[in-house]
Amino acid sequence: DDLLIDVFPVATGRLPHYTPEGNWQVVSKLVYPAWRPPGGGALIPGGIPANPLGPRWLGLNALGTAGSSYGIHGNNSPYSIGTYASSGCIRMYNEDILWLYEHVPIGTNVQIVSTGQDLQSLKKYNQVYINGVRQEFASCLGPLQSGDTTYLSLRNLAPILGCRLTWESSSNSLIIANIDSEVQLTIGKNTVTANNTAYETKDAPILLEDTTYIPDYYLRDFFGAVFLAEENKTLKIDLPISPIGINLVKHHFQLSINDKEVCLPESCTPLIEDENLLVPLRPLCAATGAEIEWNANQQSVEVKTKGRLLSIPVDGSNAMFNNDILTQQTHIFIHNGTAFISLDFLRKLLCWEAEVDYSTRTLKITYTKRARIATRILPPIQMSLRAV
Repeated sequence: DDLLIDVFPVATGRLPHYTPEGNWQVVSKLVYPAWRPPGGGALIPGGIPANPLGPRWLGLNALGTAGSSYGIHGNNSPYSIGTYASSGCIRMYNEDILWLYEHVPIGTNVQIVSTGQDLQSLKKYNQVYINGVRQEFASCLGPLQSGDTTYLSLRNLAPILGCRLTWESSSNSLIIANIDSEVQLTIGKNTVTANNTAYETKDAPILLEDTTYIPDYYLRDFFGAVFLAEENKTLKIDLPISPIGINLVKHHFQLSINDKEVCLPESCTPLIEDENLLVPLRPLCAATGAEIEWNANQQSVEVKTKGRLLSIPVDGSNAMFNNDILTQQTHIFIHNGTAFISLDFLRKLLCWEAEVDYSTRTLKITYTKRARIATRILPPIQMSLRAV
């Protein structure tokens, strides 16, 4: 698939024609292969220092052979790697052949060509720094290269982005979500949905070794990354850092209130923290007929419905319901000027019925009677409390 995974140093034939050029296949695989000198002599068992084949053998059907004459193997003379030293085989460092052996099945195509090109030049980057920290990738698995596109492992990126990775079986897609973005992608598909908007991309995500890789420019387009100057085959990226201690992630729903669809602005997309669903306080209360007022004396938000008064202090202390102190803990969480609160807390106290279906992404709220809406703007100080 024209995906460059890594470039390995090797040793080839002492003379140009010793290592046969052409298109061949891997036809045999051996662990600690035995070796007999080409000129004849006793068979040398595998796994001993005198055996020059090292720990693994990938036999090729080169020149009509059956995989026992030409092969890719390890060595007992590491100083020879990078030179013309063999009788026709391709030598590798032992740690490299161990990795290659596990990742190359029988039947794999192998092309041997003579070229003056430095194959390391095919790799666009050897190192990746994110927010000044060098990224450690799994052995020989990153960064990957396909043409001019560099692929990075989501396993490395998710903790930095503060993202939760979720497999959504209903759509056969991967959800990457943090407090500011919810991105949905499918392996091998060029359509990416970010915050409920679909985009067509030049390259699709890929799956390798049970790890999802995304094109590096996804970070810029969907997560606000800034690409810094590239030098010495080093890619440097600055990523927005998720606030420490904040485990909230966006989760888009199709919201209906009393069977009427309600469209929330993107800034009011509900948030999830473990099993707790936080909803935007003002638009939901307004849509269900509740009044919202700011009590400057008590430094609290007051939610009023017919016959009910809920007072929620912004300092996190216990809320009050009809002047009774509640033992159930809750607090208002404010992000980018939008106040969020637990749906479970609201529905119990305001007598809402709420049905949440995460698989179909639907949130249905029903209430009995709409009261007069009288919304007041909270003072500026309220917007800065508990903000991130």
